[in-house]
Amino acid sequence: MTGPLTGLHVVEIANQIAGPYAAKLFVDLGAEVTKIEPPAGDPLRRWGPFASGNAEPAWGGLFGYLNAGKSGATLDFDEPDGVAAASELIAGAHLLVENLAPATLDGWGLGIDTLQRLNPNLVVLRISHCGQSGPMRDRPMTPLTMQAASGWISSRDPDRPPVQVGGRISEYVAGTYGALGALTALRMRSAGRVREVDVSEVEALLSTLPYPMLMAQRMKRLGLPANIRSAPMLGVVRAVDGWVGINCLTGQHWLDVCAMLGLPEYGEQQIAIMLGGPERDEFFAKAEPMLAGQTVAEIVELGQALRIPAAPVNDGASVLDCPQYAARGFFAEYDGHQRPGPPFRFSKTPVPQPGPPPRPGTTAAPWATAGQSLTPAAGEVAFAGLRVLDLTTFWAGAYLTCYLGAFGADIVKVESIQRPDGHRYSGAFAYEGDDWYERSPIWQGTNLNKRDLTLDLTSQRGLDIARRLAATADVVVENFSPRVVENFGLDYGALTALNPDVIVIRMPGYGLAGPWRDYVGWALNFEQTAGMSAITGYPDGPPCNPQGPADPIVGVHAGVALLAALEHRSRTGVGQLIEIAQIEVAACVTAEPVIEYSMNGVVSSRQGNRQRGYLQGVYPTAVDGVWVAMSLSDDETIDHDVFDELVTAWTHTQQPADIIESLGRQGIPAEQVITGEQMYDPEFIGAQLDARGFYEEFEHPITGPHRYPGWPFRIRPGPDHHHRSAPPTLGQHNDEILRGLGLSDDEVATLRDQRVIGERVQGA
Repeated sequence: MTGPLTGLHVVEIANQIAGPYAAKLFVDLGAEVTKIEPPAGDPLRRWGPFASGNAEPAWGGLFGYLNAGKSGATLDFDEPDGVAAASELIAGAHLLVENLAPATLDGWGLGIDTLQRLNPNLVVLRISHCGQSGPMRDRPMTPLTMQAASGWISSRDPDRPPVQVGGRISEYVAGTYGALGALTALRMRSAGRVREVDVSEVEALLSTLPYPMLMAQRMKRLGLPANIRSAPMLGVVRAVDGWVGINCLTGQHWLDVCAMLGLPEYGEQQIAIMLGGPERDEFFAKAEPMLAGQTVAEIVELGQALRIPAAPVNDGASVLDCPQYAARGFFAEYDGHQRPGPPFRFSKTPVPQPGPPPRPGTTAAPWATAGQSLTPAAGEVAFAGLRVLDLTTFWAGAYLTCYLGAFGADIVKVESIQRPDGHRYSGAFAYEGDDWYERSPIWQGTNLNKRDLTLDLTSQRGLDIARRLAATADVVVENFSPRVVENFGLDYGALTALNPDVIVIRMPGYGLAGPWRDYVGWALNFEQTAGMSAITGYPDGPPCNPQGPADPIVGVHAGVALLAALEHRSRTGVGQLIEIAQIEVAACVTAEPVIEYSMNGVVSSRQGNRQRGYLQGVYPTAVDGVWVAMSLSDDETIDHDVFDELVTAWTHTQQPADIIESLGRQGIPAEQVITGEQMYDPEFIGAQLDARGFYEEFEHPITGPHRYPGWPFRIRPGPDHHHRSAPPTLGQHNDEILRGLGLSDDEVATLRDQRVIGERVQGA
């Protein structure tokens, strides 16, 4: 069975995770990928407990997970024959993926001018630490120092160093953005010029976790401390047989938790408890013993029965026993061990099981299938003319549609005055006036490039209009719990009855099938269920939430899947349903704990700021509360505890800038751990971001000018800007959209009188 990208030829000259994961997604979608390795092979073939070595069969380990289904070629780029063989492959490819240091390809004689002569229609995906331009282009960095520079390292305990997000999740993030950017560039007419997709890993992390910078900017405007942070309620707590996450997102969740625990007297004290007042200690002193006497399964079942977002905090072992993953057959066995399946499911072009990864020392082979380029858009704008009905809420779905709108799609975002997008209330405060729900920087940051329509879908007239929009849409996107759109009669079957070739993207938290299908949840739940939280935190402390990057990670994976489905439809005229279960995407980018446990029987422990292969940590400076992250390659001759003591003794007497400059002169990666308000500051990462045009300013009609983060790549030649328009106000485009459907002024006025549409939240 062919996939949606069958006929796409990809050459991969990449190692470790970011580049190979981008190419893995192409394999999942049916593309033919040839991986070129040096004579020594990709380092992941030999990397610790995840390596299968060079013996056959070669399915095993992290290398097998990232490279299954690829063809292989072992070439020495220091030899003319190696460069010639690579050139022959590239000449027949549509896409080249590389994640080497900037200018490496130039040094091998494969710079852009050479590639232009070899293959003028080629797209080159380049993933590097800070991108191919800017003052930090050649700065030495590691995953830890990139997390420091992008705000991913956060304080968990005021008396201990802040902690990174565990595992190697950040590298998967960069690879996913790379895949999205590459497929976007392939849709753009090339006019005989090589297109370069220049991905910055640091920008990828910033793009995935933008709310600290948006909130810091907003708090400063209100004259409040820029980095006020509240603890999630309840967060990760101990059960009798493990850890469980109870993640209140709304005031009603909190009231229900208090009722569940028999502590209703704390229902009106949510804010004080979240901000760490004395009430917090008092509440937890009563709540924790109650929870510690129950099992994880009991707490999750009871919480979900009350519609409270509760989830198990799984590790590499328990995730394999999770009923939802098991019922969906998500983890698959390869060569005697388990690893995640693909992050998306297609109704018409199912993702096939990939073959084995390439053997070491293989010889380059000709392409097995005839090449078939992706169908380009009508012009330079990748999604010009694409009509998208946006039925999303909160973050994951909105992030996808924001991206599509940035590259030319017409996005109609549907809310209602009875129940607007709940994300409007994130970082917005009712004391600011009747229009307070328009002021959320987080909602604004994920809803640029859209037109906003309010429709009461509980009314027959509102539902009829939504169906009219769906009948002419190319794509419908939603990320509610499955029952929501199904109750409205807007599920895939109903939509195809209106529009047979529509592409529908559904992004449920737990999937469209399985015993947890109707569970409620948001980013923290999915991170906990997938194993992200279990590997984040201090070695002697509890699991920690990574802060919520799962939402945009899901949105980017959905974008990759959609672009493949659009290509399939352009060739066949057939639309389809794409299911993106958020717990499955989260598990795909947290693959190592499962692989290690299934290969070696070892449950990955929390490592704090350590990582295999490095001597590293986060260290204090002479400035109180300011920390610096640094990394060295670990030759295993130095005890890590001794190393930490020596480094701490030096750094705590030094200014942060002096530490970074001194270590930088020696080629040692080091970065200050930055917080939200520093992400715009030229003294930190701001100068690099400004040089690459990462931020763009728009005038919001109520809150004024804002600098919004863009996408973590630049396409050259391509658009000069990341976004096309400011985020809309509630119902801003009601008249425009409805008149476009042929409704008269009187009909629109009647809808407004009946509150089917409106421009203000009902009751505000």
